Amino acid sequence: MSPPPSQSTNRPPGCLELAPVPALRRRIAAELAAVFAASRPMRLSRAPGRLDVMGGIADYTGSLVCEATLDRAAALALQERHDRELQVVSFNLLDDHLPFTFRMPVDALASASAESLRGDFAEPGRRWAGYIAGCLFILHEQGLIDLRSSAVKGLNLALYSTVPLGAGVSSSAAIEVATMVNLVDHFSLRGRLDPMRLAALCQQVENRIVGAPCGIMDQVTAVSGRAGSLLRLLCQPHELLPPLKLPPGIRVLGINSRVKHSVGGGAYGRTRCAAFMGHRIILEKMRQMGAAAGSPLVADPMRGYLANLDANDYKRLFRPYLPETMKGADFLARYGPTIDTATAVQPDEEYHVQAATDHHVLEAQRVREFVRYLEEAAAQPPGTREQGAPLDKAGHLMYASHVSYTNKAMLGADECDLLVDLVRRHEPAGLYGAKITGGGSGGTVAVLADEGEKADAAIAAIMKTYQQRTGHVPEAFLGSSPGAWEVGSILTGSE
Repeated sequence: MSPPPSQSTNRPPGCLELAPVPALRRRIAAELAAVFAASRPMRLSRAPGRLDVMGGIADYTGSLVCEATLDRAAALALQERHDRELQVVSFNLLDDHLPFTFRMPVDALASASAESLRGDFAEPGRRWAGYIAGCLFILHEQGLIDLRSSAVKGLNLALYSTVPLGAGVSSSAAIEVATMVNLVDHFSLRGRLDPMRLAALCQQVENRIVGAPCGIMDQVTAVSGRAGSLLRLLCQPHELLPPLKLPPGIRVLGINSRVKHSVGGGAYGRTRCAAFMGHRIILEKMRQMGAAAGSPLVADPMRGYLANLDANDYKRLFRPYLPETMKGADFLARYGPTIDTATAVQPDEEYHVQAATDHHVLEAQRVREFVRYLEEAAAQPPGTREQGAPLDKAGHLMYASHVSYTNKAMLGADECDLLVDLVRRHEPAGLYGAKITGGGSGGTVAVLADEGEKADAAIAAIMKTYQQRTGHVPEAFLGSSPGAWEVGSILTGSE
């Protein structure tokens, strides 16, 4: 169960060399020869899934987040048609014996609105296509391409992904980014976009077309992540910091609980909305305090982000004023809407405002400390007591994040609790910490661990015990790969 050999550092691997692109090419030749003509050029792209190491849902409240890319990825093939039709094929749905083809006239896509498409793709069996067709629409809506132009003759798009659905490793962002990179290169737009703009366009697909209220960290990681390092993103709204190199001999890995989660699920949306309600109530309290001191506050000292609120000030000055629960109608009557563009306070919903705000303010502090401890460990000789002490502290912060996911964000899962507990029991084998990832409520647990056979054996034992106790067959995510911007796309058969 050791990780695969690292990629050569002499040059970045090309798109054709990285899984699952070779498998996609083979399947197109064998199964879609009637759709993809071998005589015409075909463009290929891929984007990796991501492992949320620290930060998770605090991205939308401005936290620093630390993300790793996986060697699991989505691959997309593009070939022009000549009938002004868009046809999308999913090999994953074909393998699951589900409807796997989506067709739509390009002109219909051009005349649609984000709202109408969101309704169309919400229909049973069509949501998957929104991640792909939505990229084309967003490029058109933003004026980067003109789908009404005769130059757009139609497109065949084929998807094959090895990023498991519902595992909390961002299968949707991998699909969006693989699609967007392919389209950007096909329409020669790379000179007009930078990686962050591309990620933001993909986030619009997720928020506005598919209807999932995610932050931007998943898309940024799929675009800009580097193999073997942690991507650091300050989500205010998206400032990319230098990659965080892991200490020598240390790795992060994921264990998929096989309990599916959904960012579009109700619990995620309620927690997000409650955090923004907490922000609004704190801001009102700040204004009252300013007025009492004779200097009425107009601006937001948090600059719109709970992550900018000092944790001690929060606990001392503002937390006592947050209600444990609050009815949406009562909040709207007193404070009006929140600043969040992805959620809306529902009048009949009951929100756990204090707990959600606790998680987001304190998670931002945990991430900052986590980075500091990893940097301390990297400065010490590998395998020494001096390196181990900060690694233990970093691991304990992961445990604290996990507990907060369950008790504060209310996005825990019993199976993930079991995996984290098993990691604790195997700490002597070189395991330092673990936490539920991403949107929570199942999915994958991230683990900070030593490299080597001893830790590998511990991970194998954890997975065996987990399967025996739950009946779920877990899987390990051990490898890493570069982001889509670095790899790019490639046009084949163009000679």
